[in-house]
Amino acid sequence: MSDIQARILDKLKKLLALSKSDNPHEAALALQRAQKLMGAYGISQSELELADFGEEISEFWPVGGQRPPAYMIGLIGIIRTAFGVESIILSGLKTRITFCGPQTRAGLAAYTFEVLARQLIRARRAYLSTQNKRLKTTTKTSRGDKFAEGWIIAVLNEVEKLAMTAREEELTRLWLTKRYGATESVNGREARNARGTLEARRDGYREGIKVRLHQPVDGHEQAKLGEVGS
Repeated sequence: MSDIQARILDKLKKLLALSKSDNPHEAALALQRAQKLMGAYGISQSELELADFGEEISEFWPVGGQRPPAYMIGLIGIIRTAFGVESIILSGLKTRITFCGPQTRAGLAAYTFEVLARQLIRARRAYLSTQNKRLKTTTKTSRGDKFAEGWIIAVLNEVEKLAMTAREEELTRLWLTKRYGATESVNGREARNARGTLEARRDGYREGIKVRLHQPVDGHEQAKLGEVGS
């Protein structure tokens, strides 16, 4: 978007805000000017609404990109649920993840993902350090994955859903199509069952309930993340 387009869209937003004024004359005049400006520059209502939509890319991706573990897909789902956004895993030389939707919420979602993902990886690593060093690598991996799944379940119980409106869903799909074209769903790598994985999942849940996620209200408050006692 050019600087001129950005200025025009900004002016249109201000005019549309004035069109909701309690002063009938001021409201009518502002709406008339907005409609005239949109006509002059060929700006549709959808294009105007999309000006508030965008993405925030997180560079933090601590797991494989081709088929990430199911627990990481679960964490992404928690973020989408908490902030009412969509997400895409961007593959390439370096795997990244982007959160898309209303710009403010997308930014908060990316920030929250990084904080929670770092906590999860740290907790999983600490748990694995307590395991018997003689265990097979596959068994340790399975236990670590189950621990992470339990952690995710506990955190999910802390989340209140911030649902997208039907219009937001429509605009997000439109934005994603314009930005990325066709996308594919990713199925996470399921954790294998092995000796001790049931206990590992319980341990993960007990660790996960220490996490607290406080969502912002209307995008005006900062996300506050941490662990009990931290």
